[in-house]
Amino acid sequence: MKNKRERRIFIKKLSAAVVGSFVFAKCSVEPKGSQQQAVDSKIEKSIAVNRKMPRDLVLKLLDRKVDKYMHISYNCAQSSFAALQEQFGLEANDVLKALTPLTGIAERGETCGAVVGALMCFGLIYGRGETQLADWNTYRKSLIPSGNLCNKFENIYGSTMCCAIQKEKFGECFHLTNPEDLKRFQKSGATERCTTVVQKAVRIAADIILDE
Repeated sequence: MKNKRERRIFIKKLSAAVVGSFVFAKCSVEPKGSQQQAVDSKIEKSIAVNRKMPRDLVLKLLDRKVDKYMHISYNCAQSSFAALQEQFGLEANDVLKALTPLTGIAERGETCGAVVGALMCFGLIYGRGETQLADWNTYRKSLIPSGNLCNKFENIYGSTMCCAIQKEKFGECFHLTNPEDLKRFQKSGATERCTTVVQKAVRIAADIILDE
């Protein structure tokens, strides 16, 4: 009988401790709105630091980052995002992973990955999160710098489409999902030529961020 009573007392104490721990953990978790505010504040501080630096230095640092990431990943979307992410202190490694197939939108000659990666950064800086999905004004305002980026890029290359940019840079549009075309594309100095396009997109994005 004594052992049974001791077991019951032990189980009651254990249950109380578990419930107490759960309640404490639940109370200690920050609301999503507060977490988003903290992230936004960190981004603003990082942008402020970059604004105090000479503009030419920021752009040269971004050029180097793009060159580094392009020679690691051979991926325009990930390289443009990674360079801006690193320079402006954006925390979104899941986004970097998600950008993997978005080079010319799955290499179909569609929207250039350099533009897509830069727009992803704009979404993190100017966009609305889970707690702001009903915020129409934030959504509309985010389209201003994003449209500006696309327009400036288009003014340089005549299009935001990968196939059109290839024609401008290589003299033809390669069908990159075709193994033979992919080989010819790679042999024609693809990494170096595409790096210049990514650098241009990142520079445009950085200028817009720093001027906002």
